[in-house]
Amino acid sequence: MKNVKANKPGHVTTGDVLNDLGFTDAELVELKVKMELWRDLIACIKPLALTQKELAHRLGVHQPEVSHLLAGKLSKFSVGSLIQYAVKMGLGVQVKITDGKRVPGVVKAVQASSVGKRRAKRLVAAGD
Repeated sequence: MKNVKANKPGHVTTGDVLNDLGFTDAELVELKVKMELWRDLIACIKPLALTQKELAHRLGVHQPEVSHLLAGKLSKFSVGSLIQYAVKMGLGVQVKITDGKRVPGVVKAVQASSVGKRRAKRLVAAGD
């Protein structure tokens, strides 16, 4: 007779991968802020179709840093450096601190402004 195991999940998740990985609340907030900044930066950068060398020049960094940025290696960057890159790409950045007790587990702390996104679209249209 075969050994039949019950169909039980070996791991129960909370629905948030970062929480499941054991990060502290402070680490979670920092990671989520970095991810939002990165997502908005990439949304601005991709349509410009710049080479890594051209993007490095715009951001004032070396090409390997651009490679890490485009690959999403967020551990290589501080929140401050991602904000500086957003500003250099013509995006506005807004940081908002809220009462964490009212919005548990939700971070909407940093977003590139729509003004910056419109400017990025104009740059793409102008071929800059």
